[in-house]
Amino acid sequence: MPEGLLAPPTRDRLHSAANVADARILSHAARARALDLYLTHTSGRARPNRRWRIDLDALAFDPKTSEAAQHAVDFSGSLGRAIALPLATAAREHAETLAHITRRIDIERSKFGALALGLSSFGALVHVPADYDVAEPIVITYRIDTIPAFPRTLVLLEPGARATVIVEFLNPSGAFVVGTSELIVEERAHLHYATSQRVDTGSVAIESALSHVGRDASIALASADFGDALIVRDRDTSLDASGARLEQSAIFLPTGNGHLDVAATVRHVAGNTSSQTVVKAAAGDSAIARFLGNIVILPHAAGSDASLRDDALILGPKAHIDSVPALEIACNDVKAYHGATIGAIDDEQIFYLRSRGLDESEARRTIALGFFEPVVDAFPTAALRNMLTQRIVETLR
Repeated sequence: MPEGLLAPPTRDRLHSAANVADARILSHAARARALDLYLTHTSGRARPNRRWRIDLDALAFDPKTSEAAQHAVDFSGSLGRAIALPLATAAREHAETLAHITRRIDIERSKFGALALGLSSFGALVHVPADYDVAEPIVITYRIDTIPAFPRTLVLLEPGARATVIVEFLNPSGAFVVGTSELIVEERAHLHYATSQRVDTGSVAIESALSHVGRDASIALASADFGDALIVRDRDTSLDASGARLEQSAIFLPTGNGHLDVAATVRHVAGNTSSQTVVKAAAGDSAIARFLGNIVILPHAAGSDASLRDDALILGPKAHIDSVPALEIACNDVKAYHGATIGAIDDEQIFYLRSRGLDESEARRTIALGFFEPVVDAFPTAALRNMLTQRIVETLR
């Protein structure tokens, strides 16, 4: 955590920061309501054991924003009839689209989603019109200054649209970033949405993600988190109508004294919906990580088919990972499965590779790369997959 932050901000300081934020992105009244929710909500992330040194409900930070901050958002990719714009520009030129997303996505129901909404300072809007297929991936790159940053990423795919969106965060040491991803995939549309970040020592990176998927629509979600920092990710996906499908994948690999806390909730709101979640995690050095996976099948969601798989590797003698998969099923005639494994690299595998000429570090790296490979393959482009593989290799050295 950045130095010099001794106590959580007061209500007055939060509201003072909100009063200087851009009212075009969100009105000051709406910001005030969101911040009051942040103060009253709990994170839902109680410390599971004494190893866990961070109390998310008492997180200390300076909420001030600055016009001199050098936050930036860049875009690449051929858009055609789609749009991808900075949030401030979208607020001027596409206010109705922003309002449409905000009405349907109650991101403020989570503690840090409410904080990001209340202090949102910049971000991106992607809007793909009905029955349009964006030929190239839309790449959004956030370049964060050390001043606290509260970016929002909003994506709307109209019926029958198709797009791939890749988001990367470039955060300097000491950054404090609390952001959101707010995604709407309407009927028959398909979205492939991927995020990646490497967070340096002394930084905080928190993201709340909420997605709604319509009839016969599908969404593929992939995230990758690396670093010696506090990283919190909260992903909630709602399958709202028959035929809605989700495939989600996650990689996380904290090192040093890093704390990484990932939660993924899948809500089968309607029947005949399907979801698959696969997580591959590892922790090295003295890092601590936790994955909370929850499948919720509501009373009228008969015919739902859901699975969750979480596998973790312990790479250091002081590293620790908690895995907590859960099912909440409120109707019959469903298929639901969850499973989790946690363990160290097998000595027999190391012996086998050493007998083939590898030294011990090369053998461990080869085994770990094979462990992560199925999830790396879920990311949408060769360039991104190669970058993730390189990050894994660098982390395992």
